[in-house]
Amino acid sequence: MPELPEVQGYKTYIDSTSLHQRITEVDCRDTKLLKKPKADFDAYLYNQELIETQRIGKYLFLKTTGKKILVMHFGMTGRPHYYKNEEDRPKFGHLELSFENGFHFAFENKRKFGWWDLIDSIADFKASHKLSDDARDLTLEDFKQSFNGRKTDIKKIIMDQSVAAGVGNWMADEILYQSKIHPTKKVIEMTDTDIKSVFDAMKKVIEVAIENHAHYKDFPKTFLMHFRKEGATCYHTGAQIEKIKVGGRTTYFSPQWQEL
Repeated sequence: MPELPEVQGYKTYIDSTSLHQRITEVDCRDTKLLKKPKADFDAYLYNQELIETQRIGKYLFLKTTGKKILVMHFGMTGRPHYYKNEEDRPKFGHLELSFENGFHFAFENKRKFGWWDLIDSIADFKASHKLSDDARDLTLEDFKQSFNGRKTDIKKIIMDQSVAAGVGNWMADEILYQSKIHPTKKVIEMTDTDIKSVFDAMKKVIEVAIENHAHYKDFPKTFLMHFRKEGATCYHTGAQIEKIKVGGRTTYFSPQWQEL
């Protein structure tokens, strides 16, 4: 699933290709991917332009010259695709915007878990979906405060979008590996030093992933992503990586490096 770094890359891609162009058509091959009636997308996007993007976690908001903001969530396999000729429309480009300059923007969505919506306010959307500030922008103080009263496992907490919007499964594993914190360590047992270690690791993982365009093979050799599978060898200890379930999510960790 596209997580924060991937969606940041999509934001950069859209910024460089699809802004400030008049929309001449909205095409939809499957209306189940729209949170509002197709007629609403026609009414609010036709003849308008995309003028600015904003990302919060895994959500991408596209401000327009009209009254509505277009929201994109990329689901499991979604991604943007900008192209000139209609015959180049990708097979799974179920949603498409056409522009006055003759180019098109397709929302590829093979497994159809992604979607589009139209909203009036990003702030209201953020509140109704209980999103924290984006994990990239989050302050240490706000991060610490979100731990108050929590007693569950640290991995569950950092994957909670009200705590760190944008952190998904692989990122959580990497953050805890970098901070040497066991994924099932209870938040109530964590010191301020532990919490800061997780926070710093989160910021590090986000920036490394964005800098490398979420291409895992280009991550530093000390990153778990290079050996994130059961039975693989931990870079630091030489011990085997283990796999468990935490909050229903498959979790990889190094038991000697991340001692409980």
